[in-house]
Amino acid sequence: MKRQHAMNAWKKYACCAAALAAAVSTGCALSGPHGQAAPPDLAPRRLADIREATAAAPSAPSERPTVALVLGGGGLRGFAHVGALRALEEAGIRPDIVVGTSAGSVVGAAYASGMSAAQIQSAALNLKVSSLLDFTWGSGGIIRGNKLADWVGALTGGVAMEQFPIRFAATATDLQSGQAVLIAEGSAGRAIQASSAVPGVNVPVAYPGGHLVDGGITSLVPVRFARAMGAEVVIAVDIYCHGPRAQGLAVPTILSRVMQTQSCLLAAAEMAEADVLVAPAVSAPSMSARDSQQAAIEAGYEAARAALKNWRPAARPV
Repeated sequence: MKRQHAMNAWKKYACCAAALAAAVSTGCALSGPHGQAAPPDLAPRRLADIREATAAAPSAPSERPTVALVLGGGGLRGFAHVGALRALEEAGIRPDIVVGTSAGSVVGAAYASGMSAAQIQSAALNLKVSSLLDFTWGSGGIIRGNKLADWVGALTGGVAMEQFPIRFAATATDLQSGQAVLIAEGSAGRAIQASSAVPGVNVPVAYPGGHLVDGGITSLVPVRFARAMGAEVVIAVDIYCHGPRAQGLAVPTILSRVMQTQSCLLAAAEMAEADVLVAPAVSAPSMSARDSQQAAIEAGYEAARAALKNWRPAARPV
């Protein structure tokens, strides 16, 4: 039983970027691949910098408010994001901005690149988690994440994020400063690597200014980044903090419970700033099973339908 708990916990963290079926990742070694200089393809920015840039370049008048969809982190619980997308499509809601953390960045990138909820669900259910695991015995972690980056790149057509049909960004955490940062340009695969780089499991992702790790550490459900990008209405999906907690006293379970408590206490104030909060109750331990994946998708769908039932973005006053 203890061994099973340990395996479940390992799967949760090793597959953290998964929403489509797994998201385990990271990227280069601490100084870049094979000790080389970090590739200059990531340009993370702080919240204050994004607010300043948005204020300096006001958007053109529109008949309706700018709507952002924010997809939070939560490992394999990310299947629930796919169901939430389906509910949004049925409600006729198409966001202007998508911001994702970790698992949410995987699903968010796919959606912002032009994929429908049905296409994302098909990709999720047909992906073998093991195909994304590229182990390494180097320093910093046990999974490189290059396979995840390549898969995301293929999924999104190899298009740079700034060219997506829907404006997209992924959050990460700067390892040196401890601050939340946003990546909105360049390779979607590399951005998702950084956003999903679970400390101790994934090798931190190098960029010219340092190293990046999991965005869920500092911005689990990145509502504030969406606001900074110009969103006037934010629909946020939390897949981590409102579900059942792990039970038991095995060491991995205790660590999981403590980490969830800390993460959710930190994220609560930011989540409260969303206009609509979708919070499906999703449990992670058996998420590698097809029936559990389907159940998570349906949980996300039903939670989003309930949250959106009596809400519609208001027209902008003339």
